[in-house]
Amino acid sequence: MHFHLPKPLHGWREFAGEVGIIVVGVLIALGAEQMVERWHWRSEVRETDRRMRDDMGYNLATAAERFAIDPCLRPRLAELRDELLKNDPMWPGSRARFANDLYKSGFPSVYRTPNRPWMQASWLTALNGEVLGHFKPDRVQQFALLFDEVASIERTQAEEVDTAASLGDLAFAGPISPAERRANLKVVAKLDALDARLLFEAQVLLKDARTAGLAPDPAAVREGIEQQQSYRGNCVRAPAVKG
Repeated sequence: MHFHLPKPLHGWREFAGEVGIIVVGVLIALGAEQMVERWHWRSEVRETDRRMRDDMGYNLATAAERFAIDPCLRPRLAELRDELLKNDPMWPGSRARFANDLYKSGFPSVYRTPNRPWMQASWLTALNGEVLGHFKPDRVQQFALLFDEVASIERTQAEEVDTAASLGDLAFAGPISPAERRANLKVVAKLDALDARLLFEAQVLLKDARTAGLAPDPAAVREGIEQQQSYRGNCVRAPAVKG
């Protein structure tokens, strides 16, 4: 039995040409699709990088703020230490002094540090998506390091705020036992250690950010310093950060 293939209407040469045109068209379409996809991801990378830089710029300004207010914090810790080392059975009451207390609490603060938000939303969003797969690996490593450091500072800050709250009763005058003095002295010592840790972590963050080509916005730093000066007074100084 013989099978006869149907002949193209205009011959095999014309048929091959038509097939070739179709193949070329498909290849062009696929190439165009890939180009559109590459353009899309380049756009996503630029936008994600911008958002992470914006978040990090805020964090860096907040880190710089911590250095600006440290001349207010360390003398206060020393003041509390010296008062607690006395043997007087009466506590005179010791409240943190502010030029303009923004908080109208019924329980005055004994020791208060900033409780700032540390921006990480852009990084966490990127981690849960696909865009980091289109970044250069070294750029991902830079941001991963910086946001890990931010998370560490946030944990230290939370511990510091909780620890400071336990000194609340020292704002009021009243009898105090030697054991109570020692217990509160331990809290002040812990606050001193937390302050030192937070300063170190902030310094590392600022240094690593410079390596990544990032720096705090001077306008944001200046605004933060002015706000703190109106709040804490002249002890707030422009930060001289070592790196």
